[in-house]
Amino acid sequence: MNGPLNGLQTKLHEVAFLSNTFVRSPLALNNVEARIFALALGCLHQKQDTLAFRIHFNDITRGGNTGGKQYTELAAAQTRLTQPIINTSLKNGKKRRDAISLFNILSLDEGTNLITGEFNPRLKEHLLDLTGKFTTVELESLLTLKNAHSQRLFWIMRSYHNQTWEEPLPFDTLREWLFGENSEQYNDWTDFNRYVLKPAIEEFRVIGWEVVVTIQRRGRRVEALVFKMTSTQEPLLPVLKAKRVLTLTEIEEFRRTLEATYRELPALYDRLRLDFELKEYQAREVVQNVKDLTAYQAVTKVLYDVRLVLASHKPIKSLPAYTLSQIKAVLPVYQLLGATSGAPVKGASLRSVRVSATLESQLQEAQERLKFVQEEAPTNLFSEQEKMSRTASIEAEITALTKKLAI
Repeated sequence: MNGPLNGLQTKLHEVAFLSNTFVRSPLALNNVEARIFALALGCLHQKQDTLAFRIHFNDITRGGNTGGKQYTELAAAQTRLTQPIINTSLKNGKKRRDAISLFNILSLDEGTNLITGEFNPRLKEHLLDLTGKFTTVELESLLTLKNAHSQRLFWIMRSYHNQTWEEPLPFDTLREWLFGENSEQYNDWTDFNRYVLKPAIEEFRVIGWEVVVTIQRRGRRVEALVFKMTSTQEPLLPVLKAKRVLTLTEIEEFRRTLEATYRELPALYDRLRLDFELKEYQAREVVQNVKDLTAYQAVTKVLYDVRLVLASHKPIKSLPAYTLSQIKAVLPVYQLLGATSGAPVKGASLRSVRVSATLESQLQEAQERLKFVQEEAPTNLFSEQEKMSRTASIEAEITALTKKLAI
């Protein structure tokens, strides 16, 4: 087939993006549909124009195609995902009802066990090159969530997470975003809280997010909800703490700090993140170690040389890994800091800030991450080298936490 489905992405990106307008719109999905949607988003790159993707059957449903069950489930999801999404808005007392398809095309191929597709180009402003109000989620965290309602709630809560004010979300609006227009599903607060909200909040806790819900009532009726979402990822080792992904608000504060140090650093930070695909914490560590003009020129020359290598079509297994290794060669201080940050913190100072309950929560979260990396992650989310590295890192974290709990 010629056209936009040629040259599809096969490597999933670590972070998925959506505009807040898209996040806060009706999108009723079941578990299979939600996983297809998440994986399709993971194939998109913010600085590329293509909206096309391809996903392996086994990354969506496990267990193979015994008796054609897998294909039947995917075909049912394909049918629903290609139906128009209905969105109703109100302006000056007048209703507006829009119907738009999520995907331009969605194809199942039982011969290759691949789903190939393309998002509707009319949605491009909500998917690519986002510069306004948008939400990001780590794909690994999103795919760890087992329930479709949990995935949708995660997006919605994260879209409010970086706000500096608490915005009440009407209960009826939240239901419409989760279940679609005029849905009667879980219209009773007690049922919604028991079967949708509480299970989702427990899943969020396991992956390192604490959610506090404040209920606003009118009489006995639940009128609105206010969500406060807080990261509980307080790792045992400083090197892991340094690798915590910053929120968008924190990134903006970090950029202002960089600009105060040297006005070119924010642009360098953006290049490392977007053009060379370094993880957020990696880009942060690099720019923090650029202390003067000499170091800045050395790093920019490395980036220029990497561009030349790419232009020569020399095979590079991992662009971010290759780029980082070249930068380390010209910034010895970066290597020294990395070695120092990897040393575990010992003694009473650690014990004084950790309680047993926190350690147990961290241990459970680490075990869930290990299970995801080893058994549940899509085959193209990590390279084999990345998978081995992540496994070793998490196992070391689990060992350290277990020893600490034994003290």
